[in-house]
Amino acid sequence: MNRKLRLFAEIIAVLAILLSSCVKDSQPGKNDNTEVGPGGDDNGGDNGGGDNGGDNGDNTGGDNPVENTSIHPWFELPAVDYAKSGKYLVSKSDETLYFAHHYCAGGEKGPDGKVARNYTVCYSSKYHCPVWVAAPRHQMYEEEGTKRTNAYAKDPSIPSDIQYNSKSIGGGCNKGHMLGSAERICSKETNKQVFYYTNIAPQYSSNFNTGGGGWNILEDWVDSQVCSDTLYVVIGTYFEKYTDKRGTTASPKVISYGGRNDVAVPTMFYYLLLRTKSGKTGKSIKNCTREELKCAAFVRSHKTGKNVYVGAKDMMSISDLEKITGFTYFTNVPQLDKTQCKPSDWGL
Repeated sequence: MNRKLRLFAEIIAVLAILLSSCVKDSQPGKNDNTEVGPGGDDNGGDNGGGDNGGDNGDNTGGDNPVENTSIHPWFELPAVDYAKSGKYLVSKSDETLYFAHHYCAGGEKGPDGKVARNYTVCYSSKYHCPVWVAAPRHQMYEEEGTKRTNAYAKDPSIPSDIQYNSKSIGGGCNKGHMLGSAERICSKETNKQVFYYTNIAPQYSSNFNTGGGGWNILEDWVDSQVCSDTLYVVIGTYFEKYTDKRGTTASPKVISYGGRNDVAVPTMFYYLLLRTKSGKTGKSIKNCTREELKCAAFVRSHKTGKNVYVGAKDMMSISDLEKITGFTYFTNVPQLDKTQCKPSDWGL
């Protein structure tokens, strides 16, 4: 009888161990690939040392359908309030806005060995145009591993029917990248992602996106701000009537473009920049003091002419731009002074 009781007790013990293992393996963030934050952990922020391109991805290796609605603590991200709708992420406050996170499909990794992020996009079903693209800029993305792919295609993480239907142009506009091709040449597959239509906005070809054009000159100047510490950027659009500090006005317009006849032409484009002042602290943004950081908005009317070089008239504080666009930027950097707007901090 005692032998039977001992055998029964041993069986119960084994079953308890198996049950405990099953419960542990089903926890979010473990074996089911549910993210708890960048890199599959909940630590947030960069990994330090300039972070070689910022926080890393979820180690899943590229363009994956979004599996949850966790908000990433990446430093470049504006505030987002999205919720999952089917396989897509949609703003809870504005259902015309869709979001997608893209990871480097070429397998580029950060210092912790996990797949690096490429960019995050907010895309409008109302304007059929990107509203903003947020990304880290660092040398790791710009070490040449490929040439420009010109692989224009629909973004698999945004509803197909709200995107352009082709790479055709119109309305006096050509295809303007938000995050540029030259900023992601580390691999062919990663470069292909910046040719998603959700990263393309119509830009006037006569004055703006052309040799010596207003956008090209601003892009070239932003390139000069890439540093050993990561540069965090938000590239955005605006669609209401806009007059810049030079008195140049652009008005709303709808054109036929990309195989659609309902595409809104932005009236203004902007770059938001965040980095350390020295550019070579070797520190994560989260470990930097308010005094070690600089940020500013660089804003250009879509009617800006050719050969207009970057200067103080292109600048405004990020807090002032927030009042115009309605977005809250760099929300994951609470110590940041978004009221600053010092041309001398940027060599202007």
